[in-house]
Amino acid sequence: MPRKPRCEITDPDSVQVFHLVQRCVRRAWLCGEDPHSGQSYELRRGWIRSPLEFLASIFAIDCLTYTMQSNHMHFVLRTRSDVVAQWSDEEVARRWLRLFPYRKKDDGTPEEPTQPEIDMIVNQPEVLAERRRRLSDVRSVDALRG
Repeated sequence: MPRKPRCEITDPDSVQVFHLVQRCVRRAWLCGEDPHSGQSYELRRGWIRSPLEFLASIFAIDCLTYTMQSNHMHFVLRTRSDVVAQWSDEEVARRWLRLFPYRKKDDGTPEEPTQPEIDMIVNQPEVLAERRRRLSDVRSVDALRG
C-alpha cells in the first residue's frame, strides 16, 4: 500500500519529527567512488552540506541528523512551530527575504532587505501568517528542491 502524501500527515502547528529519504535513480552515484566508472563524486558532499546549512539558518526546522551514502541521503528533521511563533514579524520577513530576495549581489547572494521590502510582508497580516507557517513546515523545504 502506498504511503500517504506528506501533506495529509503533517501538522504545521505542532512540533513533529520526520525521517526523509532521497534516492538517486538509474544507478546514478551521489557520493564516493563509483565502482563502474571509477569516477569520484566525493566533492558533492560539500554541494549538499552548504545549502543544508543555509536552509537550517532560515527555517525553524532542526536537522537532528543526516547521512549521505553512495546513492541516497537520510535526514531526520524536527519542525519547530513553537520557535517561529516567538519570532517578531520583522524577523519572519527578514528570514523569508533571505530565502526569496528581491535583489541579489553580483555573486548571487541576497542583498540585505530594505525597510520597504520588509514592510511589504509585515503590513499584510495574511501574507505574514502564511510566511510564518511556511518557515516551520517541512513541506516548504521539500518544495524547494524541485
